[in-house]
Amino acid sequence: MKEITRSRSMRLLLTFLCCFILPVAMFAQSAGSGSISGTLVDPSGAVVPGASITVRHVDTGSNQVVVSNGAGAYLAPFLQPGNYEITVEKQGFAKTARKGIVVEVGRTVTLNLNLSVNAAAETVNVTGEAQALDLAKTEVSQDVNQNSIENLPLIGRRWDNFVLTTPGATTDGGLVSYRGVSGLYNLNMVDGANNNQAFFSEARGRSTAPYTYGMDTIEQFQVNTSNYSAEFGQAAGGIVNAVTKSGTNQHHGDLFYFLRYPSLNALDAIASRKAS
Repeated sequence: MKEITRSRSMRLLLTFLCCFILPVAMFAQSAGSGSISGTLVDPSGAVVPGASITVRHVDTGSNQVVVSNGAGAYLAPFLQPGNYEITVEKQGFAKTARKGIVVEVGRTVTLNLNLSVNAAAETVNVTGEAQALDLAKTEVSQDVNQNSIENLPLIGRRWDNFVLTTPGATTDGGLVSYRGVSGLYNLNMVDGANNNQAFFSEARGRSTAPYTYGMDTIEQFQVNTSNYSAEFGQAAGGIVNAVTKSGTNQHHGDLFYFLRYPSLNALDAIASRKAS
């Protein structure tokens, strides 16, 4: 009898882990972060297990160290979007470095590396672009980066208006509709946290200014139109996955000043003549 009770308790515990703990971990893989993955092989094409891979965020200097598994595969998850470089080390092989890796929110950069046999103390700097195609991608999505945010015209300085540049997105009153689905069924996230209003399934700040994130605070965001993973949930329409800017090793900042003088505006010429 005790054995049966213990068995039931174990099943309940496993159910709890699968239903609550694991989805949270999976959610964090895409919400507000990106990742780098790949496979390490030697000159003969055999996989290289047990190699140490150091992933360094160039802008902040923070490091993450992972180890390749028995299949030579590695994964560096939960990476803040930005510029990265990686260094691979293993006894018997030359140290291998790759720079210029750009990680975007919600994306997995696939980076496979060939390690050279170490005949002497040396470092091999690998040149070339990381694979641009996200092999793990299943959703229909588009990224909006700093280049778009800083250069495209925007009325009202509301950053999430840029989602209208996504195919399949259109206005729905004061909301946005994806694939013709009502704008009340969308999900808006900032830094992995829910940014929807509490009582209406719409982004905060649509009608209340204090809840909005300023356009200058957003680093980039991903717009998922359809076929997104179940890890996101809570949406039948579209999902906006945004990440805010963070500090770096360089001093930086910006200033916004709203200037509207009548002398600088394009006034109605006829009305101006009547007034004078």
